[in-house]
Amino acid sequence: MKLVKRSLALVAVMSAITLGLPLSAANDQSAPIAYFSEGPPSALQEALTDLPPDARDVVVAKVRLQQPVFFMGGRHCEGCTNDIWFARLKVTEALRGKVEVGQVLDVFLGKRSEGRHYIAVPGSPNRWCREYTVVIYTMEDGIRRLASFPISKTQYDEVSAEALAYQAKRSGSGWCD
Repeated sequence: MKLVKRSLALVAVMSAITLGLPLSAANDQSAPIAYFSEGPPSALQEALTDLPPDARDVVVAKVRLQQPVFFMGGRHCEGCTNDIWFARLKVTEALRGKVEVGQVLDVFLGKRSEGRHYIAVPGSPNRWCREYTVVIYTMEDGIRRLASFPISKTQYDEVSAEALAYQAKRSGSGWCD
């Protein structure tokens, strides 16, 4: 029963995340989005063109997660901020902007205030160990954030199903098995 509740909680959490929405997806809260692209940098063109107007220090880089994406809120949202997720990324290739290969960056993704329904984040060891292309920017607060981009419902379903399957069989397996 606990496993079912955890799986349902994961689905609810994954469904409630957002950040820096591309304007084309901003009006449709049911349009799935992601922050980590496995495709070529050109796949992130919409994320680049739809950054917030006050975005600065824009970086496009290939990265690897240094730990699983971390949920920024307790069971009852104690200590919550407007940011929902935290990720620590290591740059493997600098494609645009001021960033160095090997640099480790702390970034936030997802804003509670935007109330998205479908967002894909790496949620299993198989996905944690991949290389991704991301768009990173800062705003007036100086915090690094990831830009989102639209994905298909099929892509979202694939990422979500893998994360749920991992949660269902999780038995203390290690990082990047």
